[in-house]
Amino acid sequence: MSEAKSNIALFFEQNPVFTVDDFVRFLGKSEKGRDVYATLSYHGEKGRIARIQEGIYFVVRTGVSPEKMNPDPYLVASKLSSDAVLAYHTAFDVLGYSHSVFHHHYYFSKSYKPAVKFRNETYTCVVAPTSLINNSAYYFGTEKKEQSGVKITITGKERSFAEALERPKYCGGFEEMYRCLEKIPYLNYDILLKYLHLRKKKTLYAKAGFYLEQHRDDLYVDDTVLRELEKYKPASKIYWEKGVNGAVLSKRWNLLVPKYVAERSWEEF
Repeated sequence: MSEAKSNIALFFEQNPVFTVDDFVRFLGKSEKGRDVYATLSYHGEKGRIARIQEGIYFVVRTGVSPEKMNPDPYLVASKLSSDAVLAYHTAFDVLGYSHSVFHHHYYFSKSYKPAVKFRNETYTCVVAPTSLINNSAYYFGTEKKEQSGVKITITGKERSFAEALERPKYCGGFEEMYRCLEKIPYLNYDILLKYLHLRKKKTLYAKAGFYLEQHRDDLYVDDTVLRELEKYKPASKIYWEKGVNGAVLSKRWNLLVPKYVAERSWEEF
């Protein structure tokens, strides 16, 4: 085997999912020339790699048909944008806190990307909060995790906690979100408060405050944390989620909470 072929084989081994840009950097090319695409086309014809979408490929395991192989969805999500940060239920999956198996994956980017469907998986881009981008804090509260031998960026538990409360629909709804959050063993409240201060959303303070008060024993929530959150709660009543019937008011947080969430009624079954 020539040195070039040996190096490419090593690249495929170390990059189960990769972009053309990744391959160009590996080859040391300054531009995507015809030779790059010719090489990719050659390995595609040999069944060693297959295309997910324009510019993104996955490596096919030996003895497996490309049509029957499903690439690691977390690696795929991490390659759909150069600044991808896996988030919401997808982050809980990687962190080990998810409750149910999902085939819908979410990631942040600074700019919108269209949804991608590949095999049985759907990948949705969520544009990151403007306040984080404007404050050069896009990567605040993120961490690197190894997935199939590759480092990917995900939201850490504190940021995942806050963003799940903000948008339960990206976590499969309230019940699934609660079941994920209730697997978190502890939180760093300094990180959580700093994230909330970066966001400056009164509703998010209220949602975090309500949940932490509801779970204060499990998450070792000190009164000082709740008082700090309470300082920034909404001045008037606001719904956690509009269009939900049977909301009950949490007076401390000025938050109208769906009754089944306040009572955690799913625990009765």
